Amino acid sequence: MGNISELEGKVIARRINDLVQRQLQAGVSTSDKVICHNCGYAKPLAVTIHYGRYRLCSDCALSYEMAKAKGDVKNVEDFVLAE
Repeated sequence: MGNISELEGKVIARRINDLVQRQLQAGVSTSDKVICHNCGYAKPLAVTIHYGRYRLCSDCALSYEMAKAKGDVKNVEDFVLAE
């Protein structure tokens, strides 16, 4: 739909990375695995981000945040259910 600037993309990527880093520093498990609701892969708990009832791995969270910023999706449910 829309586009975002390179700077906006970097800000979004930095925000996702910062969330993961804070979880790692807080001692969130890297051995416990959870399933990403978008890609379906088992990922370490520490590198997942909780969006309401959905949990996305950091890669999918980045894709979601980019799609949301571009206006391609309105919310995480739209993102997870889109295919």
